[in-house]
Amino acid sequence: METNIEKRINELEARNAFQEDSIERLSSEVRKQQQEITVLKEKLHSVLDALKANSEIENSNEKPPHY
Repeated sequence: METNIEKRINELEARNAFQEDSIERLSSEVRKQQQEITVLKEKLHSVLDALKANSEIENSNEKPPHY
């Protein structure tokens, strides 16, 4: 028969194991999200560079205002 202290220790160990598992799953999810953020930032920079290049091309084709 378990004593009250042994029951409490077992409950605490079970909680600890659950929390460790939760922390590991959350850490894994944070890593995945950080990788996605990095990829999205790279894509955003590519799009912005393409827009800037397109804008510069359009501006170079404009006639001066005195025409």
